[in-house]
Amino acid sequence: MTRDGKSGVIRKSVWVQTPIERAFSVFVEQMETWWPPEHHIGAKPFASIFVEPRAGGRWYERAADGETCDWGRVLVWEPPHRVTFSWHLGVDWKFDPNLERASEVALRFTADGPSATLVELEHSKIERHGEGYEQLRELMDGPEAWARTLREYAVAANAGVSA
Repeated sequence: MTRDGKSGVIRKSVWVQTPIERAFSVFVEQMETWWPPEHHIGAKPFASIFVEPRAGGRWYERAADGETCDWGRVLVWEPPHRVTFSWHLGVDWKFDPNLERASEVALRFTADGPSATLVELEHSKIERHGEGYEQLRELMDGPEAWARTLREYAVAANAGVSA
């Protein structure tokens, strides 16, 4: 628990009207199409976001000029059911390569029949970011962070799917 009595874990979820395989694929292979564009940490806006499809792979953004900026690493890779990332962006929004100071973002994809998927996000271990983590937690739990990101993801995941 944080000093204000709130859990250090953020949980968000969204239903998408698409099969689990597509839900997973849109999340990890098309991130730049739905990730809020102002949510970048590189010096320039991202043109692409990459998730290397394996445990130990990089999670990073690339600007149009080719400059890259790491966000984290893939900790768990179990398509189409689970992916977990280390989140190396601390309270200063700068990349810190130390895994011991990284939080974790876990996503679970659960099929609800052949054409719908529940996507559950859990951002945990935020206290690892050290001093100021409470403010980071509050920000990430707010309407413009994970909630918005999942809303944008749902629009992309549902696109092109016939009702």
